Amino acid sequence: MAIRFLALFQQCGFDAIYNLGTSISDTGNSAIDNPSIWQAMFPYGKTINEATGRPSDGLLIIDYIARSADLPLVVPYKNSSALHLSTSRGVNFAYSGAPALSEEALAKKNITLDWAKPTLSVQLGWLDDYFKGYCNNVKGDCKEAVSSSLFMINFGTNDYGYAFSQNHNIEEIKKNGLVSDVVEAIKQALQKIISQGARKVLVFGVALDGCRPISVTMESANKSATYDRFGCVKDNNDFCNYHNVLLQEGLKELREQHPDVQIVYGDLYNAMQSILDNSQSLGFKSLTEACCDVDVEIKKKAVLYKDKLCGAHGTIVCPKPEEYVFWDNGHCTQKANEQLADWIIQDIFPKFQCNA
Repeated sequence: MAIRFLALFQQCGFDAIYNLGTSISDTGNSAIDNPSIWQAMFPYGKTINEATGRPSDGLLIIDYIARSADLPLVVPYKNSSALHLSTSRGVNFAYSGAPALSEEALAKKNITLDWAKPTLSVQLGWLDDYFKGYCNNVKGDCKEAVSSSLFMINFGTNDYGYAFSQNHNIEEIKKNGLVSDVVEAIKQALQKIISQGARKVLVFGVALDGCRPISVTMESANKSATYDRFGCVKDNNDFCNYHNVLLQEGLKELREQHPDVQIVYGDLYNAMQSILDNSQSLGFKSLTEACCDVDVEIKKKAVLYKDKLCGAHGTIVCPKPEEYVFWDNGHCTQKANEQLADWIIQDIFPKFQCNA
């Protein structure tokens, strides 16, 4: 599958990108705040010869979307010096580990966070703060000024990941309303950014999380776990689809309320499925294993979770990341991100009515 569609967004006339999200689109915020985290250091960035704080060996989906729109890579909000230089081309507020729900809301469902992470609500606050300064420098109506911008949002995976890691099973999560609460939080965030002038919005669903190395490892001791022909955990992927169905229902409601706003669904689930289905022709040889991981024997002896992750002592990096879908235990390689972006751009381009 050739990369054919990465330049399509040039026809859409997006003049900036504003992104709220998690690690799949974190281009450096968490690393700026915490320079000792693994993704702030080599071997992260191996393919581009620079550790930029992205949780990959190179670029992310958001980077390819920016390139497709003929825009510079979106500057992390925490990079104040670079942010000053690009105030009119967008800002990235995404932060690794960020949940959609607040710490208090998660606690009510017996889900705890090991440290406070910038939730969706916190990132919306950052967006507010940014626009206060930005709008002061805009001649005319600020809402009109941002109407040609592309707003993106991706949340959900971390809320569920924290629940699973604390032994909440899928049926329990469905019954306690976590998914509906996450979807509602996303809907409220969309209402907020629409009120600030957003007219073009891309909302990502969750991908095939059952294919992530961490999911496969966590289920390895579960004798009742079932796997698809690619080695992915079927129940986890079915749960991701459950979230995506509820999210799309919520987006349909918002479209009816805001017919003048283009609210487009970013189908990461089927984008990843396309990679799996076409893995051989794409050159992928490993679908559910991490290119960057810690030696098995060292991992067994590690006490702290972070010492079991790519970047820790005993890290082994595969010689050819381009043959792996996953870079570490939860994030894609640059090549996989490029393929995901290509599929998504092709899928959503007509929905933004760029030729209208």
